[in-house]
Amino acid sequence: MPRSSYDVVIVGTDLPALVFGALAAKKGYRVLVLGHGGKENVYEVEGYHCVRQPHLLFGFPDSSPIREAFRELALAPEMRNLPRPLSPTCSLVLPDARIEVSHMKGVLEDEVAREFPGGLDAFRDLARRLPEAEGLIEPALAQGPPLPPGGLREYFAYRRLAKALAPVAHLDVLGEFGADPRTRAFLAAPVAALSGLHDPVSHPVPFVRLANHLLRGLYFVEWGLDALKALFLDRIRNNSGDVRLGDFVDMLVVRRGRIHEVEVRARDEAIGVGLLVAGTRLRDCLDLIPEGQARRRYHARVDRVRPSHFLVTVNIGANRELIPEGMARTAFLVADPSAPLEGENLLVLQVDPAMEPVDAVDPVRATLAVSAFLPASRLDGKVPSLQAFHEAMLRTLRSFLPFLDEHRAVVSPAAVGIDPRTGEPVVDRAGLKAVYSETVPRSLDLLTWPLRTGYKNLLFLGEDAMGPLGFEGAFWVAFMAMERLKRLIQLKNVMT
Repeated sequence: MPRSSYDVVIVGTDLPALVFGALAAKKGYRVLVLGHGGKENVYEVEGYHCVRQPHLLFGFPDSSPIREAFRELALAPEMRNLPRPLSPTCSLVLPDARIEVSHMKGVLEDEVAREFPGGLDAFRDLARRLPEAEGLIEPALAQGPPLPPGGLREYFAYRRLAKALAPVAHLDVLGEFGADPRTRAFLAAPVAALSGLHDPVSHPVPFVRLANHLLRGLYFVEWGLDALKALFLDRIRNNSGDVRLGDFVDMLVVRRGRIHEVEVRARDEAIGVGLLVAGTRLRDCLDLIPEGQARRRYHARVDRVRPSHFLVTVNIGANRELIPEGMARTAFLVADPSAPLEGENLLVLQVDPAMEPVDAVDPVRATLAVSAFLPASRLDGKVPSLQAFHEAMLRTLRSFLPFLDEHRAVVSPAAVGIDPRTGEPVVDRAGLKAVYSETVPRSLDLLTWPLRTGYKNLLFLGEDAMGPLGFEGAFWVAFMAMERLKRLIQLKNVMT
C-alpha cells in the first residue's frame, strides 16, 4: 500500500477538533483532516435555510480560550469583523412575563423591575456576585491543568485549583433571586440551553461562567458554526495541513495500545498516525478498530455512558408575519417555570437561524428553528418517538404563537430524513445531538467526557467533549489537547 504519515490525523469535523487542528498546524505539526461524512449545520428546504442545531455563540471578546485561539491563529481581523453582538441579547418568555435580556445594565434592570415586581434589589445583588465568582474561574480556563488529571503533577495542580474554586463550587448562585420559580427560570433556562445541563444551578462553576457570558451578550456570525469551521479548516490548509472532507476511514490499525495507522475507504492507502483525534462521536471511531485489536474493557466502559438527553430541532418555514414584533433573534420559552427545564417545557427559538448575511434575508419569508432537550428515556431510536416529541414541541410553541398553523409553509425536523432506497422516514443522527448531564469526576464540573481515551494516542474532541461550557468549551478543550500533543510528539521546530 502507498504510505504517508502525519503527526495528527483528525477523523470528523466537529468544532473542538478543528480548533485543535488549526492550533497544531500553526505550531508546525503535520495535520490531516478526514471528513468522515460530517454534515454542515445549515441546509436548505424549499428555499428556507434550516439548521440541525441552534447557533448559540458567545464569549468572543471576554473568553480567554476564544481570544487566545484567534490570536495564535493570526485571526485578529476576523475577531473584530465576524462576531456582532445581538441586541437585544435574547428574550425569555414565561406564561405571564416576557423579558428582553440586554447587555446594557440599565435596560436589563428596567425589564426585571417591570416583570418581577420587588425583585430588583435581589437581582442587583446577583449581578454583583456573579462577576466576583467568575474571577475565581478564569485561572481554570486560562492556565489550569488538563482535566481530569492524568499524573501526579497534574493531580497536585488540580488540587490547588479545586481549592481556589471551592468558594464557587459551594455557592448558592442565585441566592434570594432564585427563591421564586419565575425569577429562577430567568437565568436557569438560558444557561440550561447553553450548557445542556437540565439543572444548571446545581453546577455552580459552569453556571456562573455561562450566566456572565449571557449577561454580556450573544453574537451573530454570518452562517454561524459552518463559517467558523471553514475558518479553522483554512488555517489548517494554510499551514501545510491537508483537508480531505470527502474521505471516510475504513479501519484503525492498533498495535500495543496505540493507533498505528488509518486505512481510508475505497482507496489503496494507509496513513501513519502520531496522534489520532476523534472529531465525531467517539463510539463511531471505536467501531473502526478490529475486534481482535480492541481494548474490550474500555469499549464496554464507553458503552455504559449513555446520554441523558438529545437536542432536537424542528425548522419551520413561514410567512414573516408569524414572528412577533420586537422579538429577539433568540428566545427561550418556558411553559412551566416550576417544572424541570427539559423536554417540551423549554424551547429555544431562533429567527433566521442560519444567520445568513443581513442583505440576503427575505423580507417576506422567515425560518424559525425550534429546539428542545428530549429526555433519552423517551427516545427508542425510531421515527415515531421523535415525531411524537415534535408534536409536543409544536403544542408548546402554539401557546406563544397561536397563529402558527396559519402561517407555516414548511416543517423540516432536522433529525428525520428520507431513506433514498425505500422512501421511508429514518432517523438522521446528524440532527440528533447527544447531551450528557453528568460531569466527569475531578473536572470541576467543566467536562462531560474526558479527552483521554483507553488508547495512548487517541484523543476525543467531538461535540460531546465541549461539555457544560458549550461554545466556549470547544476552545478550552482544544488547548488542553495541545498540551497533550506537546508531550506525545516533540518536534524540533516547535517552540514550547
